[in-house]
Parts: sequence; C-alpha cells; structure tokens
Amino acid sequence: MEQIKDYHELSTSFTNVENWLFSSGLTITDSHDENLGGVHAYIDEKTQNYGFLYPEITGYFISSLKFLFAHNRDKIDLAKNSANWLINLNKKYGGIIQSLNNNQKLVYSFDTAICANGLLDCYDLTNDKTYLDTAEKLLNWISNEALNSNGTLKPFYDLNSKKFNESKDVWYKQKGCLHIKATIPFIHFYRITKNKNFLKIGLNIANSINHFINDDGSVRLHIDQKIIHLHSLCYALEGLIHVYDVTRDQKYLSICINAINWCVSKIQNDGSILLWYSSKNSNAKTCYHIAQLIRLMILIEKISNEKYSSHIEKLYSYLQQLQSKDSSNISNGGFYEEFYKTLFGWKKRYKLNSWGSMFALQALYWKENSSQITFDNEAKLLF
Repeated sequence: MEQIKDYHELSTSFTNVENWLFSSGLTITDSHDENLGGVHAYIDEKTQNYGFLYPEITGYFISSLKFLFAHNRDKIDLAKNSANWLINLNKKYGGIIQSLNNNQKLVYSFDTAICANGLLDCYDLTNDKTYLDTAEKLLNWISNEALNSNGTLKPFYDLNSKKFNESKDVWYKQKGCLHIKATIPFIHFYRITKNKNFLKIGLNIANSINHFINDDGSVRLHIDQKIIHLHSLCYALEGLIHVYDVTRDQKYLSICINAINWCVSKIQNDGSILLWYSSKNSNAKTCYHIAQLIRLMILIEKISNEKYSSHIEKLYSYLQQLQSKDSSNISNGGFYEEFYKTLFGWKKRYKLNSWGSMFALQALYWKENSSQITFDNEAKLLF
C-alpha cells in the first residue's frame, strides 16, 4: 500500500500555502508586540497592507497548527501565542470581540465558538489546563446566554449596550445555519472530559438544522428566507460531521449527503460553484467555500457509499486558480479571496484570505493523501 507522502513529497501547492501562513507576516510574531499571536484577516496584495487582527481567524489558526502537528509539523509556540492573545482579549473586554479596529464592541456567538475550539486544540497540544478552563468559560457563556431553546444562537452581544441584538444589515448578524458549526467545541470538550452535558448542548445546536433544511436537501441561510449561502451551508455540515463522528447517528450523515449532493448539481463546467443562490446579493466564487466543499466531500466519501472523486477534481482544479504564484513572501502560496462578478465579467479580488488559505491547506493535504486517510482519524481535525 502506498505510504503517506512525507513533507518533502507533498505538492508545491501545499508547501507554498503552508510556508505563506508562517512567512507572510499574517501572524504577529514580535514578542514585544502586545498583540503577539494575533492573526490578520487578509493581506492586500496591491497595497501590501494587512487587514485587521481577527480573533475568529486566530482560533482557526490554532486549529490549523493542531492539524499540521498531527502530521509531524510542530508549531506549538505559535499556537500558545495565539491562544494567549485570545485569553487576554477576553479578559480585557469581557468577551471575544470581533475586531480591535472598531468602536463597536460586538461579541459574536459564532466567533466565540471558533475561538473556544482553538483553545481546546491548544490544550490538546500542550496539556495546559489554562486553555481548557478558558474554553469552558466561553462555552458556558454560549450555552447560558446565547443559546435559544430551539438550538439556534443569538448572533451577537453588544458590550456597550449590554444586550444581544440581531440585524438584517448583514447575513451573519441574524440567526442562521452557520451557527450549527458552534456545536464543534461542545463536542470537542465532550471528547476531552466525557462531560455529557456538553454533548447534550452540542446535539441541541446540531438539531436546529431541522429549521433550515429545504425539500431538495439544500440548507437555507436563515429560517424565514429562501437564500442559500454556500459558506454557511458548509459551516452547518462541518458541525454535523463532528456530531456524527461521536454519535454515529445516521440522520446527521444523511443530511450531509443530501446537502452535498445538492451542491454537486450546482458545480459548473469549469469546476466553480457560486456562493449565493436565490439571492439578490452580488455573486462570488470564493476560495473558502470551495475548499470547505472539498474537505466535506473527502470525509463523506470515506464513511459512505457516495463517490465524489470526479467532483473533487473539478473543484480542486478551480481552487488552484485562486492560489498566488507571486514570488514575494507576502503573497506566494496564499489564496486570493474570490472571483467576483461585475458588469464586465469575473474579476479576481487581490486580497489573500487567511481563513480560506487555512481551509485550503487542509483540503489540499486530504486530497493529495486521499487513499491513505480515514474518517475516524481525520474527522475530528476538521476545523
């Protein structure tokens, strides 16, 4: 049987995005900087400027490091720096605020969940109980304050007004299927502690999927609208994958299969797939939702009778078009955010997207080692 490729045999595409994560300046590594460990949202290739420091994405960064460590790429100090930055942020503001560059101090339940999972990943790497304890506090805040009885989450808490709010200004300020991904840290905490109360909460969040499923298997963004947002649909399925991993309840896998099969029907001849459906929003083909689909297809194919290889190849080929091949450290290997639709056709947005690049990192590794990976080993590493 073919052995899993070692570090030097992996594709240039994988090694380039991995190198970009560590050499582009995306993460603050200056020990004298008070934001040591914080991760920027993006890099603007044209201006060479970094986007805002993004706590949610800092959580994803820690999870990316945990994934890499599982394949013998040790970056524990970076993970600790990022986890410590999140802990200090929470202490300073009384919550995981979305951005330091905004007078509005908003604490998103989704972001808090992603950061809690990052802290749990840091605990897995270090066995330092500080990270476990802080993650538990964040999860208790979600379950005690943000969780509705039907499993949906209140989107955000305003630290200035001391109230939870909801707004139709943007999609992520409303209760939506995206919040089903918040089940992941509850399942993760259960895996570590065997505390069944956290499993129960995770299942409650996961079961809110029933409010969002359409008759054709797709998953709508909000309860009261027909809009489908592929990025959020994938978030929901990522949560369900973790629930299936610990429960082996077929209903969660069936929901994932039906939704992915709907997505397959939307893949275009060039391997692209749109971000929005049944929506007036301007459309896009992003690196992040395409990488998410690849990851989900690979995992689901491992645990079911579904065959997605040809569709994975098409998506993979299109994703490659969004990877920078610029020679500079600030760009080379990162993934551009998207192709966006204009009156004059599709144009590339020259922002190197941090979370899209992290999702792509995992998608590339799994795709290149597809014959060797197993659902049981990899599903718990899905971030």
